[in-house]
Amino acid sequence: MRAMLKKIGIIVAGAIVILGFQVITSRMIIMKFFFTPKVEKPAEKELKNEPGEFYLINDLIINPAESGGRRHLMVSIGLEYRDALIKLELEKRDPQIRDNLITLLAGQQISVLSDIKFREKIRESLLNSVNYFLEAGQVEKLYFVSYVFQ
Repeated sequence: MRAMLKKIGIIVAGAIVILGFQVITSRMIIMKFFFTPKVEKPAEKELKNEPGEFYLINDLIINPAESGGRRHLMVSIGLEYRDALIKLELEKRDPQIRDNLITLLAGQQISVLSDIKFREKIRESLLNSVNYFLEAGQVEKLYFVSYVFQ
């Protein structure tokens, strides 16, 4: 009888050890896959916050649509990019880009150009027009360095 109780004790102890191991392993797996916050690598975080290179398009002078030449907009634009090939392409296509920007801005009504509510839409439209000409990559952001409407 003692031998049988000893075997049962060993089996129960083994089962407890195996069950404990399974509980600990399951908990570790669940914590790792479901409850661990995703941490960005420092290099990725720094890259997002660091500004890229800038290409400036200075002093575009525009007569808005239906202004009869009595009103004008003078704007300078900064284009942010990260790839050096984009700079070369921007330099090469500068006359085309300037002409397109002037055409787009000249087609806008005075009420659109003078209202700050439309500034983001104008920015988006100009950025798309610049990126249309680029094959090496894309300009990430467009900034109004100066925006004088008279």
